[in-house]
Amino acid sequence: MSLKQTTEVNSRTRGPSRYSAAQFLVALLLLMCLSPLFDDFSQGSLIESVLLTLVLLSAIPAVGGTWRTTLIASLLALPVVAGKWIHHLWPDLVPVSLYLVAGIVFAAFVVAHHFRFILRSRKVDGQVLCAGVSTFIMLGLLWSFGYLLLDNLTPESFRVDIGPHANRLSGFGALYFSLGTMTGLSVDEIAPANNSARMLALLEALLSLFYVAILISRLVSIHTERTANID
Repeated sequence: MSLKQTTEVNSRTRGPSRYSAAQFLVALLLLMCLSPLFDDFSQGSLIESVLLTLVLLSAIPAVGGTWRTTLIASLLALPVVAGKWIHHLWPDLVPVSLYLVAGIVFAAFVVAHHFRFILRSRKVDGQVLCAGVSTFIMLGLLWSFGYLLLDNLTPESFRVDIGPHANRLSGFGALYFSLGTMTGLSVDEIAPANNSARMLALLEALLSLFYVAILISRLVSIHTERTANID
């Protein structure tokens, strides 16, 4: 293989930089940890919008790959950020379902690229570990968009007894239920109320199990291969 071909292959498989991968993980952790603290505040929705915007913007460089990949990620993130802020400022102007659909598409794009990067990695380093944890949390965020979309299209899809607005699935409530479903946590305050919500939760639980199994097997395989090469 020529030097030019090698460079092209490397550019297609290049993952996120160490800084961008860690930055994306920190943004996701901030969203997880700070969202419940401000959920009861009058300006909680504003803070949630700021945190979500931080996550979306930090996800763009964390995708890695070529400039085309970065461009596609930017174009997919734009309607999510714009739709979220327009809906926050002028709720009647942009339906919440529009930015939720855009959020699902963008989150799926990020998850797919991170997962491909993990599968193609040749060593276990900080970038791979950050990508593995970020992908797991991003799957939870993706499904939280799906839960909010379902609850918006089919009201009372969930029985909710959490926060100041009972019977209403908030952003943090959806993320709490989503991550609880993925980790096997008993979330008694929120429960699916129809078959669509139950099936969506079941699919998330199954996907999280497959993801963890594949991730662990891949990391073990990489470590075994490197150990064998050293010996």
